Amino acid sequence: MEEQEMQIKVKKVTDKFTESMYVLANEPSVALYRLQEHVRRSLPELAQHKADMQNWEEQSQGSIYTVEYACRYVLLGSQTLHQV
Repeated sequence: MEEQEMQIKVKKVTDKFTESMYVLANEPSVALYRLQEHVRRSLPELAQHKADMQNWEEQSQGSIYTVEYACRYVLLGSQTLHQV
């Protein structure tokens, strides 16, 4: 009988402990801390990707300008040849 009572008490204690740990682990402040950790880890990589994308955009804009300028020059040259 004593062993069975002891098992019941142990189960109650472990259940309460488990419940307390679950509540503590899902506390909003803990969630905000985990979110902050994630942002601190991810932000440098995201900032680098943003910088890379801005550089690629600048290069693309330069290339587009060059191609448009060349096309205009070719069209102008072909119009001049037809007038001659």
